[in-house]
Amino acid sequence: MTFIDELLAEAEIKEKEERVEMSRLRADQILAALSVLEQNAADVNKLCDTEISIIEEYRATELHKLEKKASWLAYQLEQFIRSTDEKTINLPHGTIRLRLGRDKAEITDPEKFMRVAAARGLLRSIPESFEPDMQKVVTYLKQNNGLAGAALIPAQTKFYYTIKGINNGKAAESEIGT
Repeated sequence: MTFIDELLAEAEIKEKEERVEMSRLRADQILAALSVLEQNAADVNKLCDTEISIIEEYRATELHKLEKKASWLAYQLEQFIRSTDEKTINLPHGTIRLRLGRDKAEITDPEKFMRVAAARGLLRSIPESFEPDMQKVVTYLKQNNGLAGAALIPAQTKFYYTIKGINNGKAAESEIGT
């Protein structure tokens, strides 16, 4: 039994019997005991923080390994479906598919774009500001062969796969872009 344990036990016994008489010596002993307890608490926190960091590092390492393997397998599936003429392949454990995304517009020179966009109705009005209405810009760029300060980025085909029986019976879908 340590000194602190003895102090605590003595205090509990005397507290049950009667009020402990306080003196300068007794107060100093209690302060010393509190100091030791606070140091022990700090040591426990430090140990736990160290263990947590070790566990988080382990988790990150293991997840990175698993994600790398999953990415490699998904890449192999993507290469397989691209080698066929099919857009969707249903398999016993899931589905692999290719989907064409949307065309996107990119404002390459905002100053040039803003000068011509207002006249062509390509801005949407937000109180106190104007910003490009990207859907209208995409439509305009498709119909006309260009616009100062804007460029059309054509849609890209993206690879997706779905695994059956994951997430309580719900299908899980992942996207691997190329």
